[in-house]
Amino acid sequence: KREYLVKRGAKIGENTRLNCKISSFGTEPYLITVGDDCLFAAGVLLITHDGGIKVLNSLGKFNGERMDKIQPIVIGNNVYIGTGAYIMPGVHIGDNCIIAAGTVVTKNIPTGSVVTGIPAKVIYDIDTYYERCVLKGNLYPTGNMTADEKRRYIEGKLKP
Repeated sequence: KREYLVKRGAKIGENTRLNCKISSFGTEPYLITVGDDCLFAAGVLLITHDGGIKVLNSLGKFNGERMDKIQPIVIGNNVYIGTGAYIMPGVHIGDNCIIAAGTVVTKNIPTGSVVTGIPAKVIYDIDTYYERCVLKGNLYPTGNMTADEKRRYIEGKLKP
């Protein structure tokens, strides 16, 4: 996926994982810049154009010339974008951010933010998110385990 998108002009940093589809980068992947060490969940959409301009084009606005309304998207380093999140045209997301599942990001997101909602709103800074994770628990040291090791470990800890 990464290689294909880079060939189409996307700029994707090192160690960035794309669990989304190639189509998540839309029709203008060359307008998308992604930093290092990011993770994109399934169903993420990066939208670099406003399709609504079609109506104005069909009405003959712009002296009959067909126009596109497009803007780039820039995503910083160490960003997680959750399942089904939409990143809209012109958005810049800072470093060390978490975009919750189902969020629609319509405006720039400051570095170190956790956002959710439609439209996205900052709900925590990254340090508050860390504190809440530690407080709530459910944390397990499985990050470097194989899938089989992780399953055995989790099944040993969690009983339905």
